[in-house]
Formats: sequence, C-alpha cells, structure tokens
Amino acid sequence: MSERVQAIMAKVSGSEPKPQSLDNDDNKAALMHALNWYNYEKDKKTALAYAGIWIKKNWPADFKLWGRIQESKFSQTYGWIARMNSNGAVLSTELDNRMQSHLRELLNAAKLVAEPVVVDAPVTPKRSIQEAIAEKQSEFLGDIEGFIDDFWLADYKSTLDLYKHLQGNNVAKQFMKPAIDLFQRNIDELELIGQDAQVTEGYGHLTKTQVKRCVTWYREQQEACEKYANFKKANRKVRVKKAKPAGEQVSKMKFLREFADLKLKSVLASSIIGANQLWVYNVKNKKLGVYNASGTSGFSVKGTSLQGYDPETSVQRTLRKPDVIIPKMMAAGKVALRKILPDLTTTETALNGRFNEDILLLRVI
Repeated sequence: MSERVQAIMAKVSGSEPKPQSLDNDDNKAALMHALNWYNYEKDKKTALAYAGIWIKKNWPADFKLWGRIQESKFSQTYGWIARMNSNGAVLSTELDNRMQSHLRELLNAAKLVAEPVVVDAPVTPKRSIQEAIAEKQSEFLGDIEGFIDDFWLADYKSTLDLYKHLQGNNVAKQFMKPAIDLFQRNIDELELIGQDAQVTEGYGHLTKTQVKRCVTWYREQQEACEKYANFKKANRKVRVKKAKPAGEQVSKMKFLREFADLKLKSVLASSIIGANQLWVYNVKNKKLGVYNASGTSGFSVKGTSLQGYDPETSVQRTLRKPDVIIPKMMAAGKVALRKILPDLTTTETALNGRFNEDILLLRVI
C-alpha cells in the first residue's frame, strides 16, 4: 500500500465525525475531513437514507415524495451534510441554502412522477437499450455535478483526477459531450458576472480570483473529458465483418458451365472463395487469364465480380491454339504455370474481375 493511500486512510479512519459548528471559514478543514470520512466509509444508498431522515424531520409533509426522486440526480455530498446537521452540526447560511436547494429540486421533480399503483402481479416493463443508456448517462452526470459541488464546498480547490476516474470506471465515450456541455454551462454563467444583474447578485460572494479559479477548473475537466474521448476512440474494438458462406457469395455469379468444342467444364464456383489463384478462359475472344490473390485471405466474390485479386499480376493473353495451350496449363505444376502466359507472343492485358456467360472457370489453386 502506497504512503499516499495510507495517509488518506488515516484521515478518514475512526468513528463518525462529531457534530460541530460549520458556519465559519475556520471550520473548512473540519468539513472536508467529515466529507472524506463519509465518502470513504459510506455509500450512496446510505447518503439517500441520511437525506430522507433529515427531510422526515424538517419537511414531514414532503417525506412521501422522497421515495420517488430520481436517484441518479442526487448528490451524495448533501446526504453527508444532512447527516451532520441531523447530528447537531450548525451549517453556514451558504451551505444550508445549497443543501436545501438541492433537496427541494429533487422533491419538486418527484411531484411530477405518478405515484406507483400497487397491483397483485406487478410486471416490470423491459427497458430498451436507449433507456438504459439514458439512465446511465443521467447517473454519470449526477456524479459530475457531485464533483462540482465538492469543488465549491472545498473553497474552490480539488484533487480530482477526472481522467483517471473515467478510465477506472470505464465510462462510455458518448457521455463525454454531455459532460463537456455541463461544464460549459457553468463557465458561461460565470462569464455573465458583471453583465447580468441576477447572475452578478447570485455570485456576489465570489472574488475575482475565485471566479477565475472556477473557470480554470471547469476547463481542466473539459480537457480531461476530451482526452478520455480520444483514448476511447483510439482503443475501440474494430468490428470484424462476418464473411458470407462460399455458396452464398457465388449465388449470383455468372460463368460458362461447359464448353463442348474443347470438352472443358468449369470447376465449382464455391472453390474460388479463399483460393490464391484462378485460371479463366473466355471462349468468345479466346483469352486465357490468371487471377492472383492480393492477400493471404484469398479471393471473395461480390455479385458477379471477383474481390481480393492483385490488378498488377492478374493478366490475360489471346490463344492462337487453345486446344494445345489449355491442356498444357491444366497439367502444369506450380513452377511450370508461371511460364504459360509469358511464353505466349500475344499482347498481355489486365483482367477486370468481372464474370459473364462466356467465361470458363478452368483451375483453382
């Protein structure tokens, strides 16, 4: 265990922090110590329970709404603050207002959620993929808002390494733009100080240095999101396209099955798939050609065209004596095959990969 981790554990170890006054700047350290302890020792469900207890005591008429809030929007930081207040800690006006504003926002949103109807055999509707992604995104953005709240509560200082947090939790790349937009909205609001009377009044407690520190921090988090998005893009898994079965690939292929004049028959078209060499003969223009594969995966066929051949070495020549040359080609070994076309005196032309009813498929290697 590293010295840094040991130091953090030492800070947050022990029993639950005792209630004390948190209404002045001298107790910022005590507040951060308490928040660190709760973050290390407790989880989000406990934070929800703490907030519910506070609401039941202070806003009993609204307690029934607590079970219908959108949990992904809940910042657990305010669960810890509610717990400290319930235990007797005196909160500063700003801290108390922020907590109550957050809880009231959740409760107001819960009013719009229909009260669940109890039935004898409840059926849980299956969520679509889009709904599941939207819920995860909402939960992630709730975490981001929690980090922002922690930053404000820590006197505009933070040790958050957002890039490492994103990597450690394998956050989806598509969540980065909403997060960047969230930080940008906060930046845009701060930049209205001095221009908009309502915004200026709302942030009147901040000094120019603190405003600058906030904007700088928001931009650092945006850069972390962009860096992570690039990382995910560079390391995404490439989807391997599944190859069609050989029979399906050649189903639309056009070629000549048999040529009685020379007593020649075509090989099975499906044998072309994955082969490295294909010899063809066009009975109409009397041209003998050879296709050579361009890669180790061999040939494939799309429609009526050959795919995966090397256009530089795939050539054809006219035969003056096809009844002599073709039998010689059919019987030749791999070494002798290399001389079949070069030994001819006719002009060499390139093959185009297209098949028709005049072309025989003579030999596959």
